[in-house]
Amino acid sequence: MADIPRLKDREIVCVGFADWDTDLWTNQHHLMSRLASENRVLFIESLGLRRPRLAGRDLRRIWRRLRAGLRGPREADGLYVLSPLVLPLHSNRLVRALNARLLGVLVKRATRRLAFGRPILWSYVPQAESLVEVLDPRLVVYHCVDDIAAQPGIDATSFSEAEQRFAARADLVLASAPALAERLGAVSTNVIYAPNVADTDLFSHALRAGPLDAAMASLRPPRVVFIGAIVTTKLDLPLIVELARARPKWSFAMVGPIGPGDPRADVSALRAEPNIHLLGARPYQELPSVLRAADAGFIPYALNELTGSIFPMKVYEYLAAGMPVVATPLPALAGVEAIATASDAPGLARLLDGALTEDSQARRAERSRLASAHSWDRRLLEIAGAIDAIERQSSAAIPPSKESWDLLVSTHTPQVGSGRAMRTYGLAQALATGGRLKLLYVLFGSSRPDPAFAAAGIELHEVRPSRGARRLMAYAKARLEGVPRDFARGVSPEMAAAAKRLAREEGCARVIADGPTAAATLLALARIRPVIYNAHNLESSFRHELDSNDGLHGLASFERKLLSRASESWMVSTPDMIAAHELCPSANLRLVPNVVDVAAITPVSPPAQEQRALFVANFSYEPNRNALRFLLREVMPLVWEQLPQAHLTLVGGGLRDALESEGLSGTASDTRVQALGFVADLSDAYRHARCVVVPLLQGGGTPLKLLEALAYGLPTVTTPRAAQALGLRDGEDCLFADGARPFANALVHVLRVGAPELGAAARKVAEERYSVQALARALNS
Repeated sequence: MADIPRLKDREIVCVGFADWDTDLWTNQHHLMSRLASENRVLFIESLGLRRPRLAGRDLRRIWRRLRAGLRGPREADGLYVLSPLVLPLHSNRLVRALNARLLGVLVKRATRRLAFGRPILWSYVPQAESLVEVLDPRLVVYHCVDDIAAQPGIDATSFSEAEQRFAARADLVLASAPALAERLGAVSTNVIYAPNVADTDLFSHALRAGPLDAAMASLRPPRVVFIGAIVTTKLDLPLIVELARARPKWSFAMVGPIGPGDPRADVSALRAEPNIHLLGARPYQELPSVLRAADAGFIPYALNELTGSIFPMKVYEYLAAGMPVVATPLPALAGVEAIATASDAPGLARLLDGALTEDSQARRAERSRLASAHSWDRRLLEIAGAIDAIERQSSAAIPPSKESWDLLVSTHTPQVGSGRAMRTYGLAQALATGGRLKLLYVLFGSSRPDPAFAAAGIELHEVRPSRGARRLMAYAKARLEGVPRDFARGVSPEMAAAAKRLAREEGCARVIADGPTAAATLLALARIRPVIYNAHNLESSFRHELDSNDGLHGLASFERKLLSRASESWMVSTPDMIAAHELCPSANLRLVPNVVDVAAITPVSPPAQEQRALFVANFSYEPNRNALRFLLREVMPLVWEQLPQAHLTLVGGGLRDALESEGLSGTASDTRVQALGFVADLSDAYRHARCVVVPLLQGGGTPLKLLEALAYGLPTVTTPRAAQALGLRDGEDCLFADGARPFANALVHVLRVGAPELGAAARKVAEERYSVQALARALNS
């Protein structure tokens, strides 16, 4: 946990949309009460956004607010609460200006009394915009959990205008429903979809033996429960009545306060039904005893403008309690598989029939287990990671100058080869093109660096790794910190110390960890200054497809840590960016594709007569070995049925071992197969080929040998899996083929008739998008 960013020892001013001492806790109460355990929090109660009624509940609330407002901040539940004195008439421009002034004075006075410095301003309403100038916050967070402008009594125009301004100003926007995230994404560049979650530990107690809520236990089973505010703005009361009449022998329990924020709520239709029971509110800690007595949960929301932007907090509360859940089809619930939805009472009744019939203790335990991933503690870690990334990025902003330089840290001796080495070389060239580059490397994999790096103007710094006990201790420490075995072997304390020393030197603008082992080595440095993670692949997105994964247990959690700790993560493809975002929503991602030195590659003209295909790969890499097996066992026999004289050339390191381990030595002995193995200069192999094949079935990122084939201007036959990350066009830049027979047919077509137009288009793509020069422009723009 020490390596995961946490919000700790901060000062937070939170502007809410509800009072703290309310019957029904919402997102703001849960998050702020947890943050208050390690931070100083000042919670500003509701600003009274709805026009009040001068009678009953609203008059009593106004009187309580006046008394509380005169006292200043009070302590409650480990934090400070301020009841602001504002006029609830927000449609009037002059009143809005007066309220902004009043709020600023009260909050400034409170923060001075509490000795707050520059706090985080965390607001659930955009009217907090007036506090930005007053507080000079270190960070502004807009947490949007409802479409408040759609609620009755709200001046929608002034609210929406304030929201546009505040969201654009905020450093981070959190949106609890997809519709909110989409809307706010139009004005903010940093929006995170963060749906409501639950106190899953608390609600999982409902699965264990314990006390039953007395009122619930007295009802006739089966008991279907709704927990939450009973308001006409959100609930579909006619649907509830119809459902109760459709199942008259069932008990429908409504547990929660009636009419909060909806003082005109008329629930007489519910009271009139003998099997609908309005049981009133319960203290939050007692809700598991309510759900322990229930057979199913339901969410009978109306489908309207307001609920179109709602993710009900009760979703994961019900599921953590293990209950089957049915709901009306709210847009935000579309991705929650454990919720069954229907739009009318007959449909809900049928769903409940099935849920009650099929329910079991095992199903309940599984629902609760799945819900455990959606807890407030996890949500706070995600938010903390996002805030940490913003702060690191902000502190990384160094004015460009002629004296500034970048530091690239690699755990391998720099070489010009294939796979990882080619990614590093292309990136290093691009960084050096834009300015000075120092490359710090561990002597590993080769006895000396390739001269091409020095020729490109790159300043090389060598580190020799320790041996014996010191290395063993570094390995053990890395394993304890969750680094998978295969990566922990490369963690070097000497590298960490050298990187820290160089990063302190004047002019160091960016520190870039080249690959996961380097990023793991620099985790400590990332605590004190921004470190960019250059990801060669998102390994966890495809490693599960491979047979040899023994040394990479815990890979997903390890990569999540790297993504959350990095100030920026450079991903090689759009699919990798999508997978990285799903793995770590708070990650700051940037598309930095693989490139090749296109300018140094002279395009070739395919020989007119020779029917020869070329496959170049690093055969020590498992996806390439699997591709080799697919090509020799499945594709080429089909090719030879049509073209008996077709030839195949195999080039790349580790070929002999791959042929033996895959049982392919016999096939490779065919005179039509030329197994060259490692070749220092590939130009001759490309010159004698009519086309290139890239038959990858697994793997992530962008295959570098596919980029190299494009640069040589040869027609290429590839699988969609290999080409999807490059944005190539089937039939225009290359040929896609999925499966042995389609792949063989495409290869036969090219070997027979040639496809020079594909080669010309491929070269153009390589020049414009995957050259060192193209990447240099992108990195220095």
